[in-house]
Amino acid sequence: MQFQQRRQAFTLVELLVVIAIIGVLVGLLLPAVQAAREAARRMSCSNNMKQIGLGLHNYHSAFNKFPYSAGKAGSITSGTAIPGLQNVRNHRGWMGVLPYIEQQSLYESIDASLSTGSYVRDSGQSTLPGPKPGELGNTNDVAVSTAVESFLCPSDPNPTHYATTSSNSYSISPGTTTLEGAFTNYEFSIRRTSSWAPKWSQEDLYTRRMFGMDDSSRMRDLVDGSSNTVAVCETLRGVHDGVPQTWGYTKWVGNGVDLAYSLGINNLLCCAWDANPFQRTRQASRLSAWSTAGSVHPGGAQFTMADGSVRFISESTEITILQHLAYVGDGEVIEDF
Repeated sequence: MQFQQRRQAFTLVELLVVIAIIGVLVGLLLPAVQAAREAARRMSCSNNMKQIGLGLHNYHSAFNKFPYSAGKAGSITSGTAIPGLQNVRNHRGWMGVLPYIEQQSLYESIDASLSTGSYVRDSGQSTLPGPKPGELGNTNDVAVSTAVESFLCPSDPNPTHYATTSSNSYSISPGTTTLEGAFTNYEFSIRRTSSWAPKWSQEDLYTRRMFGMDDSSRMRDLVDGSSNTVAVCETLRGVHDGVPQTWGYTKWVGNGVDLAYSLGINNLLCCAWDANPFQRTRQASRLSAWSTAGSVHPGGAQFTMADGSVRFISESTEITILQHLAYVGDGEVIEDF
């Protein structure tokens, strides 16, 4: 007598139970994987900021001073924008730091005698010779549209370039090129201003930040101590009010980050001019306004101190403490932050 073998198989209920268990395990595992990935991205971001800190120190060793944040910035100042009669320079200090962050070839491609942005905010300057809004740019357009990996935080999901068609006020050469200005997540610590900014050496001694317009600070100017002074602030490549930071050319707004500004770290509300906070909206990857500090790292942002170290500062830190960290000579030393 032959016995028919019974086929072994899962029942529908058993399959549903297995699927449910797998779903639960994936649900438990996914946050851990995402956290691990963010930890890796944050470490990469920290390494970028450490490299920039070392680059600033090497620059200081070579020239006995730090670079300016913005120089001859025709798009954000009046009167001093035209060096001679030919060029609106609109240079950023990061240009001089390039050789010290392994970007020698990019540095050599820049002609320092030419502008890196043709837009001139002051209409009174339109009668002077030199580049005007809507005119052709120059070979520097290619350089300042180059995304530099050392300037980009891998956690930031925003675009790496400013769209040429967004606004002529912030483009490299309005209406004449398809090239798009490259953003940076790491910016000089500066006083937030949009026009007629004084030279760094003319700013108030007690509330002066480490970087500024045209002039350069030296290590001796950091009277509060290099370990107590913020040099470079992390920011996002997306803002509600204004435009993000570009490393190679100046704009009407931007040209650094002001840690002492009243919005503090990671202010995501839109918009600063809205008097009713209950009507404001939030977007996790867009800061409220230009020249403010922030990141998508949970709980705060990273900062390079003047001694080259990198510190993570909580978004809940009081504004008075942030101000003391931004000022280079107010006499207040913050030991624990």
